[in-house]
Amino acid sequence: MTTAIIGTGGIGSVIARQLGSGGETLRLSSADVKSARTLAAEIGRAAVVAVDNRDALRDAGAVILALRFTVLKGVIDEIADPLTDKVVVVPSNPLSTDAQGKVSRLLPEGQSSGEVVAGWLPAEARLAMAFGTLRADLLESVATGHRSRRSCSTRPTMTVLARKSGG
Repeated sequence: MTTAIIGTGGIGSVIARQLGSGGETLRLSSADVKSARTLAAEIGRAAVVAVDNRDALRDAGAVILALRFTVLKGVIDEIADPLTDKVVVVPSNPLSTDAQGKVSRLLPEGQSSGEVVAGWLPAEARLAMAFGTLRADLLESVATGHRSRRSCSTRPTMTVLARKSGG
C-alpha cells in the first residue's frame, strides 16, 4: 500500500521515517518543497515527492494530514474529492500557541475536533484522529533507541479515535 503524507514538519517527518523504515511506499507533499525533498532523500527509494497535495494521493490507500489544525480545513477543501474511500489520519490537536508560548484551544469548549474534521471530509472517507502524548522529537528518540535524559523513562503512547465521517 502507498501512504500519502501531507506535511513534512516535525510530526510528518517522524511518521514518514518510521513508515519508510518498515518498507511502506510513501508519497510526500509539503508547502516546504525543500523539506519534502530532503526527507525523501533521507528515506530513500520508498519515498517520492509529489508535485502537489492532490498528486500525493495518487495510488494512496491512506493519507496522513500532518498539518497544524489552523490550515487543516483549507487543505482538506483542496483535496476533498480524492479522499473518498481513503483512510485519513489526522494527528493534529485544535491547539495553538501565542508569541509568549501560551497554549490556547482553537475550538469552543465541548466541541470535538474529531466531529469538526469529520464534517470537513467527504462522507465516504474514513477518519482516524491520532493524538500523541509526546513531542515529535521525543517520539523519534524513543522509537529509534536514542533516548535523551528527557525521554529515558517515557514510552510513546498514541490514542487513535477512529470514526467514519459523515455519519
